[in-house]
Amino acid sequence: MKTIKTKVERALILVALVPVLVLAGYVYYSTTNALKSASADNLERQVQLLSGAAFGVLKHVPGDLAYLRDSASMFQYGRALVIKDQNTLDVNGRSLARDFLSLAKNRRIYNQLRFIGADGKELIRIEHNEDEGYSRVLQPEQLRDKSNSIYFREAAKLEFGQTYISPVDLNREDGELENPVRPTIRFATPIFAVGSRLVGVLILNIDATAFLKQIRESSETDGVQFMLVDDHGYFMTHSNPELAWGSARDLNHGKSLPVEYPEMAKQILSATETTHQDLADDMVASTALYADEARQHEMGRLIAVAPKSVILKLLDNFVIALGVFVVLAVIMAFVIAKALSRSLTSPLIYLTQAADKLSKGEVDTAISISSNDEIQRLAEAFERLRESVKILMKL
Repeated sequence: MKTIKTKVERALILVALVPVLVLAGYVYYSTTNALKSASADNLERQVQLLSGAAFGVLKHVPGDLAYLRDSASMFQYGRALVIKDQNTLDVNGRSLARDFLSLAKNRRIYNQLRFIGADGKELIRIEHNEDEGYSRVLQPEQLRDKSNSIYFREAAKLEFGQTYISPVDLNREDGELENPVRPTIRFATPIFAVGSRLVGVLILNIDATAFLKQIRESSETDGVQFMLVDDHGYFMTHSNPELAWGSARDLNHGKSLPVEYPEMAKQILSATETTHQDLADDMVASTALYADEARQHEMGRLIAVAPKSVILKLLDNFVIALGVFVVLAVIMAFVIAKALSRSLTSPLIYLTQAADKLSKGEVDTAISISSNDEIQRLAEAFERLRESVKILMKL
């Protein structure tokens, strides 16, 4: 049979612990949510900042394209193409090639600068290799026919001042991938002379490694991982190089965001703005990476993936502190419950023993309790009963 003391102790412990446990659960829940929310905001800021830094590599390209398009050497060269003056064409071709060389050496992001004639054949081509430190003008026998290339055909359709921007892909020459592979994005604009006569297309090939390297090197070991995917989810850069360039037009190994990260792929590829996801094991943020300041040409989606084990690491110390607090609360509740139950039940035990003695005819011991409450009045009643019994026993 459970004693009143046991019942009182349990009741007091429950009364003390339930609010503590509810409060601890609420604090843990709210702290976890606050930390997740702050981490999501931080991830979004990181992808936005990295997107801005990557775009910074390209921000001068439209200006460079316009500068070459409107240069005196380009004007003279275009005019010579129209009048078909070979001597003038050679002289102004060399002048334009020097402008190409100067821009390639000073800007250091272009691996090719080309002028392609209206028939699709290269007329001037500069190659620049920043890693090996050389720039060169290709000889006429090294020039190629680019009439079937998408970037030439699309740029040739444009009006004066308009720009075609290609997707980022691995550069091909004569239909074959360059070795080593060279990620490239192309800016192209049509060139007109003598009014509105199309004489060719000016094309700047930008070495995309200049900004892809920034993204790849921003990844942290066992921390936040950054990646860039195209509109179909194929990786352009990833901390694991074996995952990059899986599309059919590149290395064709098929590895992509939907294959490697199916739980996050759908929302990322369909998003139109900066977004974040709270997955089972990771926090994810993504934003669009644009090639132009007007944000009309999206190169891909920049993604940051942060393991929750890293994000919530600060929560570990909090959980330990919260656990210690709960244990101390349990101990204090137990000690206080013991003390209170003793103070409440001791008079009852005393009265029980007194009643037992009284039932056995032991009437000489006075019954007295000082508690200034109902128990004291009960003890006084017992004392009157003892006196009455004692008187009766003498009759």
